[in-house]
Amino acid sequence: MPSGDFRAFILHCFGATRHTDSGSDSPIHGWRNQRPIWVGRPELTAQADHNDVLSFANAVRRTPQYQQSNLRDATMLAWGFDANARTAADRLRQQEQIDLNFVRIDQVRIDHPKFREHIARRSTDRGDYTSFLTFVQPPVVQIGFRLLGGLSVAFDAGDTYIVNPEAEIVNVQWDFNHNDRTFNATPGFSFNRDRHKKPTLVATHRFNRAGKFRVACKVQDSKGGEGTIVIDVQVE
Repeated sequence: MPSGDFRAFILHCFGATRHTDSGSDSPIHGWRNQRPIWVGRPELTAQADHNDVLSFANAVRRTPQYQQSNLRDATMLAWGFDANARTAADRLRQQEQIDLNFVRIDQVRIDHPKFREHIARRSTDRGDYTSFLTFVQPPVVQIGFRLLGGLSVAFDAGDTYIVNPEAEIVNVQWDFNHNDRTFNATPGFSFNRDRHKKPTLVATHRFNRAGKFRVACKVQDSKGGEGTIVIDVQVE
């Protein structure tokens, strides 16, 4: 993400407004509750350093809020802060009574329980957001195979696992001549069941000739998750 877009996004997430003089190179990128805000670089490995702290502090000193009132604190938002940045901030706090608050940005997947907790905490008597976010995740399909001879191959997707909570496998399909575009279940392998009428993750297929084939396995779970894996098999 370009730096300007990243800063605008982070300021919005933090409940801050952008600095009005958007055309300047000021280290002050935004304001929140009349307090100046600085936003670091978009790269996940980027850390605020000593120069960032001093540059921001100098910009804060030049603001009318600092010169005409008791403004002495500001906020820096970044993926991380190196040791020199913390040392510089401590020195400013002790010698010049400028308190720079470091806020570490965290990247949380939207389907992670931590994000769901973040949303659930915003529930009120007017709305319960506990189940506001529902994500359907595909099963992670993993298959192995064993050549049996006579153009026959045994396939095993037993290492497949379900990601959706409380879900179970409801169907397994095999495409033994996959064309890389669409999944077409091989006749007789679109609704695999064992003798207990449960979905089975194993299958044996006899190919009509020797050669290289693309084989696809699709697994569906009871929550609507659907995952597919494609492998190459050399049949002899």
